[in-house]
Amino acid sequence: MTDKGASRALDSDQRLAAHLRALSRLAPTTAHDMRTPLHTAVLYIELLRNTLAEPAGGDVKERQGRYVEVIGSELQRLEGMLDSILEQLRVSEDSAERFDLAQTVRDLGTLLLPYCRRGRVGLHQAPPDGPVHIEGNKDSLKQALLHILITSVEAIPADSELSISVYAENGGAVVRVAGALPAIPSALLPGNEGATDTETERGLRAARRVVERHGGTINARSGAPDAATLEIHLPLAVAKIG
Repeated sequence: MTDKGASRALDSDQRLAAHLRALSRLAPTTAHDMRTPLHTAVLYIELLRNTLAEPAGGDVKERQGRYVEVIGSELQRLEGMLDSILEQLRVSEDSAERFDLAQTVRDLGTLLLPYCRRGRVGLHQAPPDGPVHIEGNKDSLKQALLHILITSVEAIPADSELSISVYAENGGAVVRVAGALPAIPSALLPGNEGATDTETERGLRAARRVVERHGGTINARSGAPDAATLEIHLPLAVAKIG
């Protein structure tokens, strides 16, 4: 294997390891959140079962219909949570595709909500003006963004807010993360290749390299004290003709 191939394989391993660590941090809160619709469905199944012993007439059918509706709604909610988790576990080969970055970040925000609630961090996602299409490996970019967002949630103080927005600007796509961040981790900035990193720093460097391989950059700036802004810039997809 060439030096370039070995470096790429190592980077892929580090990125996957960072992704698995990120998911392991999300897992306890996600599992806790999944219990709510499950317990609700079990409760209403018991209520529905009790109506089977009641004489016909009155409001029995009305109550049965209402119980079935609640059970169906909670099972759909549970299915959505499972789909979200399974989507994050999927890791594809290094292949490019066209996708909506705004929708991808919205999905990650939904996945992060239980984690934010546990840390008492408010998550605000500004609605985009429309789709923001980019081209690249969707899975690797999702892994990179997830690791960056989890690290941001962990860094922000409790009872504060993290704001995420996605928009197109000057021919590029921008993911903007802002809040009461004490500082932007140096591992996200170019030129910082530490030899003795923590696992989090190695994951952030792998995330940064994913962004750079997609022709993107990560910029950071500080405003007021403890109020940093992180911007991830990526090239927009070439417009489709016809």
